[in-house]
Amino acid sequence: MKALIRVTGAVQGVGYRPFVAKLSYEYKLKGEVKNVGGIVEILAEADRDVIYSFADRLRTDCPPGSIILDISVYELNENGKPEGPCDHSGFHAVKEKYSDFRIVKSGKENRINGLYVFPPDIGICAECSRELLDEDDRRYRYPLISCASCGPRYSILNSIPYDRETTTMESFKMCPKCEAEYAAGRRMHAQTISCHDCGPQVSFSFCNASNNSKEAEDYLKCASDIIKNGGIIGIKGVGGYQLAADPYNEKAVERLRLIKGREQKPFAVMFESAEQIENYCHVSKTEREYLQSLARPIVLLDKKSDIKNDFAYNVSMDSRQIGAFLPSSGIHELLIRETGALIVTSGNYSSQPMIIDDNEYAEVFAGKIDGIITYDRQILRPLDDSVMQVIRLSDGREVPRFIRRSRGYVPLPLLLSKDMADNTLYYAFGADLKNTFSIGYRDKIISSQYLGDMESLEILMLQKKELDHSSELFDISKIVSDNSLGVEVISDMHPAYHSADLAKSYFEHLPYEKKTISKIQHHHAHIGSVMAENGLTECIGVAFDGTGYGTDNTIWGAEFLVCRGADFERAAHFKAIKMVGQDESMKDAAIGAVCFLKDAGLDIPDHILDVKNKKLILAAIDNNISVHRNSGMGRLFDAVSCILGFSSYNNYEGECAVKLQNAAESYLERCIEKGESPDDTVIDSVIEKDENNSYVISQADIVSFLFRNGINADIETKEKLAYVFHNSLSKIILDVCCKIRSETGLNSVSLSGGVFTNRLLFAKTVACLEENGFVVYYNRIYPTNDGGISPGQIYLRSLTKKDQSRL
Repeated sequence: MKALIRVTGAVQGVGYRPFVAKLSYEYKLKGEVKNVGGIVEILAEADRDVIYSFADRLRTDCPPGSIILDISVYELNENGKPEGPCDHSGFHAVKEKYSDFRIVKSGKENRINGLYVFPPDIGICAECSRELLDEDDRRYRYPLISCASCGPRYSILNSIPYDRETTTMESFKMCPKCEAEYAAGRRMHAQTISCHDCGPQVSFSFCNASNNSKEAEDYLKCASDIIKNGGIIGIKGVGGYQLAADPYNEKAVERLRLIKGREQKPFAVMFESAEQIENYCHVSKTEREYLQSLARPIVLLDKKSDIKNDFAYNVSMDSRQIGAFLPSSGIHELLIRETGALIVTSGNYSSQPMIIDDNEYAEVFAGKIDGIITYDRQILRPLDDSVMQVIRLSDGREVPRFIRRSRGYVPLPLLLSKDMADNTLYYAFGADLKNTFSIGYRDKIISSQYLGDMESLEILMLQKKELDHSSELFDISKIVSDNSLGVEVISDMHPAYHSADLAKSYFEHLPYEKKTISKIQHHHAHIGSVMAENGLTECIGVAFDGTGYGTDNTIWGAEFLVCRGADFERAAHFKAIKMVGQDESMKDAAIGAVCFLKDAGLDIPDHILDVKNKKLILAAIDNNISVHRNSGMGRLFDAVSCILGFSSYNNYEGECAVKLQNAAESYLERCIEKGESPDDTVIDSVIEKDENNSYVISQADIVSFLFRNGINADIETKEKLAYVFHNSLSKIILDVCCKIRSETGLNSVSLSGGVFTNRLLFAKTVACLEENGFVVYYNRIYPTNDGGISPGQIYLRSLTKKDQSRL
């Protein structure tokens, strides 16, 4: 039998074709394998049962670094045509009787009409780590060591197909030994293959003296000496420049904060091994798996309470967690063996893009840091470290969730369970905070790396640059022209969003005749991201975040939506109150506390806000000056944190909410230690229908209860009240979802929005809903915060197209 086998996933740049060829010899297959526009196609000839057994092995025994999304087998007739429908790209020798199996060189003609699938940058593999430290290996201590299963991919890619000449490795000619390894063995077809003799070279430069540099072999001693003496160095990482400092040295950490303009936000710490991390943190099986995965994300881990040699306080401040991660490259692995654990953070000023250009980095940080480790291979796009947390549910399940999705995962696509409309390609521009953009066509949505907050002009420019690069890389113009597609540009409906302005400008300059532009409501897009991940077409959506522009021209943020197809109804929401100010009220929790207390009819004590500013806020509310109506759940968390005395200002996004969560978890820990059950008090809230037949939940009773019981309470009572607040919210979510279920018959609930990064609220909400028969869905592939908005926008618009096609 002859068959066409199509493998979809991250199967380029990971040694997949050599793996297929080796496996074919084991099965005695005849045929060939080639890359076809980001997937792998195999033409095989053998007995039917042999071919299907071979196809099973392609999935189960795939090489490290590959990610298999789908394997399809199409049986071919005697003329070489598929027996069933198939987009067969064609093998030129399909009628031949093969005498062996061969690897076909990639070519521009080897492409399909869908979106390419391409692997992300892959952390150093175990075998390369072993070679790096083996004195007898020819790559001993070569800091840019890589193989077919690891190393940079997306960050160095100029164009597809992924071959050496289409990457920034093109300028490094292989030495005879590397050429021999490229032809056979573990580095067969490894496009980043290199060594001390022929590859990119590492160098070190001091920043506090002119013309004072060291040769590559001295860089480790120079860098480690600086760090051990309290200095700060720059490192050219895989996806951009970084800053590194000693986490035990308080003065060094304080200096690093001043350099970055990062006053309070915790720093992540790179460790040598998972075993070293366990000296500082509790590490579950799932957390260890992610730490050691080839993506090498930062994983938020709970600190141990009995750490004997703890880091300086100002590394993670009052946080109960440490962002821990393992080395992703040979440079990091060698350095950390010299220095021990290191703070390693992105090499940029806070709110600015990660720097990838050598000259720019040296110019920006000259005189501010003490030295720079760099190398002479170009980075084409910035890729910050991905950040994850693992949430433990009440039944013991561990749920991995993204805080930031970037290096190690981008540009892996979301493979949809059903194709989108064939006649449209989508561009989605996301939201302004934690911005990502996405491109969607047929069965895939490809989202960009985390870019940043678009209040920064540099982030705006970065988004446009990256979108242009992605369009070129994924050959969008050819896909559109070859398939006579329409192009739709999608943005958030907020009239003041920079991302929406950028979408409009991008739309106006698109060269295509068939183009449209549309807007998606912010919280609907949050739920759309969950629906996309799970192939849903209807659900109850619970979207809790800080702010999002609503269809009634007010600021939403605590929404219960009935989602059917591309449409939604606002079935319930928390009451919108008068909030003073815009950007400042998002940072200053005391302003929010005054507004919530005023709405609840309570007197505001002077310790919340000084008399002068309190009078100004109250006068503004009474006279509707600089006032907007806001129902954001994030603002309620800020206000409660301030009222209970945990935090009154967000030095970084979500700080007040994090400290409120920390307090509630401290109370829970005390209960566990004492063998007591936590207080199951639920604060009753008024839930009434408004003139739009939507349920409205009042926060006044919650605010009043917490204020009256917490105003003169000790810290332990306040921590208990923080827990009661979380408990009450989860029960309100249940009550409202039950009301909606009784009216609509919907039994599926999707949870999304930045507030659900709160692991206590998330876990309690999932438990409440599941105990009452709901099927609960949530983000796993995309961040639940605004980083997941852009794929949600595309999915919802694709449902609109499907609805229109049925008319």
